[in-house]
Amino acid sequence: MKPIRLYWWQGEGRDDPTRRNFGDWLSPLIVGMVSGRRVVHAPVASADLLAIGTILKRERQARRFLLPRRLHIWGSGAGDASERFPGRHHYHAVRGRHTLAAIAGRGQETALGVIPHFVDHDSAAVAELLRKPGARLINVFAPIDEILHEVLSCALVLSSSLHGLIISDALDVPNRRMIISDNIRSSLKFADYYSAFGLAEPTPLDARLLRGNESPDSLVGDYRRPDVDSRCAELLRSFPDVV
Repeated sequence: MKPIRLYWWQGEGRDDPTRRNFGDWLSPLIVGMVSGRRVVHAPVASADLLAIGTILKRERQARRFLLPRRLHIWGSGAGDASERFPGRHHYHAVRGRHTLAAIAGRGQETALGVIPHFVDHDSAAVAELLRKPGARLINVFAPIDEILHEVLSCALVLSSSLHGLIISDALDVPNRRMIISDNIRSSLKFADYYSAFGLAEPTPLDARLLRGNESPDSLVGDYRRPDVDSRCAELLRSFPDVV
């Protein structure tokens, strides 16, 4: 079983065991006891988990291939009333209500991102989906950084655009392909994408058959994230030496 990559503040204790602040160094001890797994220190950029400490503001360092990445948060806290934290992370527990209030989207409806292919943008099925509480349209013609931030702000995504599904997988946002019309020229591309991970294409959702009373969770259904990280690493290794 692989170790848990945990970030905790080490301070001078990284090089001098006599300077280890006990509260911060409780983090690996407690995480190891609760999980039954080996715990290793990792910088936030590559960590799996933030736990004990006033360290939640470090979450902004969680990136992979220059894209923001999700962390598991268990007990971390804010250090200042002005701090604000994105809703994309897996918040299992935070230190208290002040920290909870600083997390985007807390107490709101589940954010459902709807990404129609440009040929589907004006369809009645899209308009109906956007009537659901918490649903928001993500326009494929918007600036790229805006689309990335919009996807990251969502708990779930429905997309008739293959690129919408790929970005959602890359950013670890549960998603499902939806069929809105017969206007998309290629269906092979969806199956082709999933085949790169050794997966059959998940059954798509036909948005034209919805009754209107479905919850966002039921629309997305069971989600299995492809092994995106391995494929990204392989792509980087295979980049050609263009001369």
